[in-house]
Amino acid sequence: MAASFVDSGKTVCDVGCDHGKLSLFLLQSGKAERIIATDINKAPLQKAVDLITGAGCGQKAEFYLTDGLQNIGKTDDISHVVIAGLGGQTMAQIIHSAPFIKENKVRLVLLPAQSGHTIRKYLYENGFDIQKEETVEEKGKFYSCISAVYTQNTRTADIFACYIGKSRLCEGYAAKGYFSMVYSQLEKKQKGFTIENGFASRDISEAMDKIKNLTDK
Repeated sequence: MAASFVDSGKTVCDVGCDHGKLSLFLLQSGKAERIIATDINKAPLQKAVDLITGAGCGQKAEFYLTDGLQNIGKTDDISHVVIAGLGGQTMAQIIHSAPFIKENKVRLVLLPAQSGHTIRKYLYENGFDIQKEETVEEKGKFYSCISAVYTQNTRTADIFACYIGKSRLCEGYAAKGYFSMVYSQLEKKQKGFTIENGFASRDISEAMDKIKNLTDK
């Protein structure tokens, strides 16, 4: 799914590259001219090195054992940053610590493993525009892939926007599964709020009603 959001990339950063399969696909498909693959752990990064060099694409790749996008060198020609499989809070920290993303208006391709609402909130409040989302199911779990770019336009997003974003435009089995998953998360959030405050949150209730309308379509 993340690969489909990369379109004619020059240099693509694959953050938390793990085994390197995404990086290799982007190179072999022509979606990326060059890859910067990073991982905080040595073993998965070495797997990426072995895979990509073994496929004869080593001359088009750089590998960094680093946290996120720290100390990766030249960034001028980076067109996309892909972060897949990490939590929303971690994604926000990585983006925040890499000023070149805003300066160069680098396209972000984000596939959060959890806490999608956290990364959407960060994007909205820090001047990024979420341009599209696509829901996907993998091994019985549901995710939404996000494409965003810096526009300087900040906004305060409500709970529905943070938890659903532009996935509200998605249809089909994966979309329904994603909406149901998020609805369950808000149910738990509402219960916690009610226990703590003695009454339900109107904002959470409104978001849940909107999500229920999506699942009922």
